[in-house]
Amino acid sequence: MNEANAAAPDIDAHKAEFWLCLARAFLTPATAQSQEALRTVLADDLAELAQALDYPVAASIARLRNALSAWDEPEDLLVLYSRLFLVPGVAHPPINMGVYFDGTLHGDSVRRLTECYRACGLEKSDSLADLSDHAAVQLEFVAWLFAAQAAGQTLPLSAHEFISTFVSRWAPLLQRDLAQATALCPPEKNPWLALAEILVTAAQQEARLVNKPGSSPEPSEIERLRQKYAGRMPTAEEIATLREQLLAQGVSADHLTKLPAERDAERGLHPMIPPQPPKHLLRSA
Repeated sequence: MNEANAAAPDIDAHKAEFWLCLARAFLTPATAQSQEALRTVLADDLAELAQALDYPVAASIARLRNALSAWDEPEDLLVLYSRLFLVPGVAHPPINMGVYFDGTLHGDSVRRLTECYRACGLEKSDSLADLSDHAAVQLEFVAWLFAAQAAGQTLPLSAHEFISTFVSRWAPLLQRDLAQATALCPPEKNPWLALAEILVTAAQQEARLVNKPGSSPEPSEIERLRQKYAGRMPTAEEIATLREQLLAQGVSADHLTKLPAERDAERGLHPMIPPQPPKHLLRSA
C-alpha cells in the first residue's frame, strides 16, 4: 500500500468529523449544552479539521468567531436561530433545503433524499421531527458517508457524489439568503452566515472530486433514483403519507385532497407537449 492510499482512510475520518460538526451547528440549539458548544468549541474544532483537510476557510472561521462573540448569553443563539429559520409567517431562509429544488416544503427532493438514505441502510430516527431534506440531516449523512468510506465499506454512492448532487447546489443559495436576511440579523453578527460560507467552500472543493480526469464513473444511486422518479405522478398512498407528515407539523394539507392529475383535469389543465425543433435543424442533424 502506498503512502497516499494509506492516508486516505485518515482523511475521510477527518472529513467525517468536520461535516458532523457542521451538521450539529445547523440543528436547533435548544439545550444549554448545544448553545455552549456553539460558543466555545465549534470554531476551534472547525479550524483544526479544516487545516488538516486543506479547506481554505480561515477567513470564514474568523467571521464565525466574531459573530458568536457578539451574543452575550447562550440563549441568544436559540432566539436568533428561531428568528432566522423557524418563526412562522415571516420571510426567512429555509432550513429544509428541498425548498430550493422544489419551490415548496415536502417536494420530490424529500423522497429522493430518503431513497438515498435507505439505499445505504439508513432510516431517519423517529425522535427527529424534521424532514429528510433538513440541512443538518443531509450534512450528517455526508459525515456518515465519509466515516463509512474510512472504514472501507462499499457504498451505492460516495460522499462526493451526494455533495455534488445536493449540498453543493443548495449551499450557495442558503448563503445568499442568509446574507440578505439583514432585517433579521446584521451579517457581521450572524454565525449561520459564516457557517454557510464555510459549507460552500468545503462543498465546492469536495464536489470537484467527482469524476476527476482519469476516473471511470459508474451510474450512482442518485442517478438511478432520478431516472426512477422523473416525471412520475405521486400515488394515492404517497399523497396520504404527505398529508400525514404535513399535518403532524401543523402545515395545511388541503391542497392534497386529490391527485394532481384529477385536480388539473377539473381546472381544464392538460399535460403540455414540448414543441418540436424546426425541420431545417432536423435536416442538418
